[in-house]
Amino acid sequence: MKDIEKLIIYEDGDICVCHKPAGVLSQADRGLSEDLASALMTHERRNGVKMPFIAPVNRLDRPVEGLVLYAKSSKTAATLTKQLTAGEMDKCYYAVVEGIAETQETITLTDYLAKDASCNKSAVVNSDTANAKKAVLEYKALGSAEGRTLIRVKLHTGRHHQIRVQLSHAGLPIVGDAKYNPSDTSSNERNNLALCSYRLAFRHPRSGKQLAYEIKPNGEAFNDFTRFIDKD
Repeated sequence: MKDIEKLIIYEDGDICVCHKPAGVLSQADRGLSEDLASALMTHERRNGVKMPFIAPVNRLDRPVEGLVLYAKSSKTAATLTKQLTAGEMDKCYYAVVEGIAETQETITLTDYLAKDASCNKSAVVNSDTANAKKAVLEYKALGSAEGRTLIRVKLHTGRHHQIRVQLSHAGLPIVGDAKYNPSDTSSNERNNLALCSYRLAFRHPRSGKQLAYEIKPNGEAFNDFTRFIDKD
């Protein structure tokens, strides 16, 4: 991956915060696709680190753009993962969804999700379904244009495809989501999903200092909503 330095938002000896582009994996899978973790390993070696350690703390789906936090040691990874699992990380997203969301109030969605590994999808199910996991998020409409709405999403849990599944189930499918918005003919699973993890806040694993980082989405679907993002 070229110009990895342009994707690094913050870096020190313990952590690295990156702006992951849509269509790029957070970490390598079994295929040959490029991934951000491998690019960071190469970056570390170029900087003189002989045996670099790079592990993503929060992962984003391939078609999702946004902030990913990487740990540079197993101890750091464990410390940050504890924050993540305890719900102590602030993770906020922008999404462009189909339809007009009239309310300006914060809405909480609470569902139970079950993952089907055979097709790499999740679905809303009854709470007593085998392997069902509770999923909670909040969203607020920020503005509408061209029959679509920009919403801000705050995650309270981290389930497989959580935002995509819950919003689709609520009648607000994300623009460009080939898995959960099949009626969108512009869908492109790798590149056009209108979902961006724009804010990430956590405590530094060594100093304990509270850190917060924000970006603006690059996706084309967000172009009509720049004025709402700037106000937020």
